[in-house]
Amino acid sequence: MTKFAPLLLSALLCSTPLMADTNSATDLSSLIGDMMEEGNSLNYTINLAGKQRMLIQRMSKVALLISLGIESQENSKKLEGFAKLYDQTLKGFKKGDKDLELTATENKDVLKQIDEVEKKWKPFYENVQKVVADGAKAKDAIDYIIKNNEEMLSISNDLVTAFEESNKDLDYLSKFRLRVVNLAGRQRMLIQKMTKEKLLVNELKDSSYKDKLKKSIELFDTSLTTLINGNKENNISKPTNGDLKVAYDKVEKLWSKLKPLYAKDKLDKKELMVIVDENRELLKEMNAAVKKAETVLEY
Repeated sequence: MTKFAPLLLSALLCSTPLMADTNSATDLSSLIGDMMEEGNSLNYTINLAGKQRMLIQRMSKVALLISLGIESQENSKKLEGFAKLYDQTLKGFKKGDKDLELTATENKDVLKQIDEVEKKWKPFYENVQKVVADGAKAKDAIDYIIKNNEEMLSISNDLVTAFEESNKDLDYLSKFRLRVVNLAGRQRMLIQKMTKEKLLVNELKDSSYKDKLKKSIELFDTSLTTLINGNKENNISKPTNGDLKVAYDKVEKLWSKLKPLYAKDKLDKKELMVIVDENRELLKEMNAAVKKAETVLEY
């Protein structure tokens, strides 16, 4: 909830006539509690849906690392885990999942989009499993992942949008929070996307990804600035919550170290491994910031 939400709730309470029986007062408190819970629940769902975008890019990055012989055994285990999590979450959106604290989706537009994602995910998942089983030898499967991961990313993003638009009755403050969670969540995806694109440019000599890498760097950079300083045009306020500001500052410090390496034309092996290793820490801190944005009482 943003810093304005307590004021909104207070105004609602004050504008309500004093009631003789306690049941009415209890009903009002219950209503306000339901409003807050519904907003937080959608924030959580948007967070998980946004995380799916990141997982697609993370799987693609890890598949590339396996093809290059970088920590192949460890990365195969990671690839398997990321794919299982994506699959579990996708199913959880549709049918519910106690472990993920997801309830079954009832919105028809969301369910329709889930069906579209499932169609693309099935062959993608099958090829991921081939890479898990055969490693770098599964060249056709790795090629499939690289050729189709951006389509999977796009359709996963469409699901985020479907969830974001699924509740037409949200107030302005709740919609604001969703925008922040979505924007911050997209940063996690870009961390993986930039690393994937850097590997393709630097190691596989695929110059077609140079422009994509440049755009990913610029988008991460401008989005981080928006999260830290706010942006009136995008209706994003500057955060005042101390914990959230600290979380963004940690991301900014790590990014200031990594940005020059992502932007550098040619990296040596040592520099490349700095990106491979440090992007994990950047992702960790960005994920912590998303969680803060999702749950803080005052933005």
